Amino acid sequence: MSVVPAYIFDEHNEAFYFWNKARHDGYFSKPLDLFHIDAHADMGGPERFDSALFFSGTMQDGYLKYYKRFAKNELNIGNFIVPAVLSGLIRNVYFIYPEWRKFSPKRTKYNVCSAFGEGKILKHNLKIDVNTDRKVFLGYPDLTIYNFAMHEADRMPMNRKVLLDIDLDYFACRDTILNHMRYELEITKKQFIRKEVFASENKTLPFSGLEFDFQQKDGRYYATIRHKKQKEMAYLPTRERVQSDITTLVETLRKKRIKPAAITICRSSISGYCPADYNKFIETYLRQKLEDIYDIKLLHEPCH
Repeated sequence: MSVVPAYIFDEHNEAFYFWNKARHDGYFSKPLDLFHIDAHADMGGPERFDSALFFSGTMQDGYLKYYKRFAKNELNIGNFIVPAVLSGLIRNVYFIYPEWRKFSPKRTKYNVCSAFGEGKILKHNLKIDVNTDRKVFLGYPDLTIYNFAMHEADRMPMNRKVLLDIDLDYFACRDTILNHMRYELEITKKQFIRKEVFASENKTLPFSGLEFDFQQKDGRYYATIRHKKQKEMAYLPTRERVQSDITTLVETLRKKRIKPAAITICRSSISGYCPADYNKFIETYLRQKLEDIYDIKLLHEPCH
């Protein structure tokens, strides 16, 4: 049984760095299918990067340092997969969603490219057929066509060498994360006294989706900013159900003879998509079950 590197991290844009690291360290060399096991597709398409997607040997930073910075500064938790397709890490994308999502299966083809192959201005899903002007391909020489499929785990293909990517929110998820975010800013006494004026002068405030509270504590003054509460949307199962779902998923991977070149596990712990009171429990049990079927080499390295 081959050793499989496993990378565990806080937020999903970090996966882009660890896929580059796994390729750099020789765990795979050609693009692989991605099994993206998650409550969210994360298929957002970035339109522009400040830094080029493609590393050049003439750049001052080394390869890994460059992509660590790229993942942190250029990507977010919902748009890291498509750039990995364009950069030659991923061949096809399989979005494997949990049963409780009640999504409908889908299969389609997408494409992605960058202007003049520079990796800075991206174009998505150009309409291309036999009548397409060949000049299009001169302008987008890195045009990459890939398959996208979404379905539950029992429909994943068999006998695949893949990049196995698992988000803990597959097992427990809170979608209304904005309900749980708040920010406290210290303000001056004058600003505190004029708080009613602030509210009345900012005519767009009622449409912002934000609420402000002003407080005085120990002779200092603060404004608390939070999002207006939405109806709570969450899947919060029992621990027994989580264990059952993890066991079922891992058994499916075993029966389907899925061979990961690398495993990435996202906690979604900072964003809160996987609630804090589930996070450690899910991570521990998932690791135990994966170690039952794979020879895992756990590699700890913060991306941020």
